Amino acid sequence: MPKTFYGQSLAEVHSSHYSDFAKKASAGVIAALRRAGIRRGLVLDLGCGGGQLSAALVRRGYDATGVDLSAAMIALARKNVPQAKFVQGSVMSVELPKAAAAVAIGEVFNYLESTAQLRLAFQNVAQALEPGALFIFDIKEPLPGAGTNTYTSARWGDDWAVSVKVSEHPGNGVLIRDIVAFRKQGRAYMRADERHRQILLKSNDVIDELRKVGFSASAKSHYGKLKVPQDRRVIVAQKN
Repeated sequence: MPKTFYGQSLAEVHSSHYSDFAKKASAGVIAALRRAGIRRGLVLDLGCGGGQLSAALVRRGYDATGVDLSAAMIALARKNVPQAKFVQGSVMSVELPKAAAAVAIGEVFNYLESTAQLRLAFQNVAQALEPGALFIFDIKEPLPGAGTNTYTSARWGDDWAVSVKVSEHPGNGVLIRDIVAFRKQGRAYMRADERHRQILLKSNDVIDELRKVGFSASAKSHYGKLKVPQDRRVIVAQKN
């Protein structure tokens, strides 16, 4: 994990201007919970960011506990969703309360460093979930081919700007995002630089790891009506 992971400036910009996916995915998550007969109880919001999913859960009558590694994100989530509980920590090791479901929107498990860490995270979640509980999350899979894929994107508003350079190395199983964020404070702009590293995960391998810790699972291409990009998969697992 990088030394700085969603520090104050990037956390605020991301929560305000890059949270559309989490908000849209939330509807599909809640629909899946309803179909499974989970209409109340505690839902874990893993990698909660600014609390977008937790807010949707609370509105629909669930209790929510969010977990995030970023202290800045946790502070924002507590402000945005005072009805929920939020804890700073790693999904591998943070103490999780017993829950009816767990959800992780936004490639949360790709931010781990290895398959061994992925296994620890899944074990931690499995220990918290009741039999029959749902575990829903999305992953980033490798793009086809062995060559390096690189591109740069940028977004900006009246008082912020973000530039992201993405380098995906399928041969190494790694994706790197070099992020530069500017946020206006008073008459000046504060700059924040972060490098985020992700491991690329294949859905079949992820499903095998889930089975080892007591889940049945399948891969889908959507959160309800929200279709994910071709190189993403939504994993829907149920505790045996």
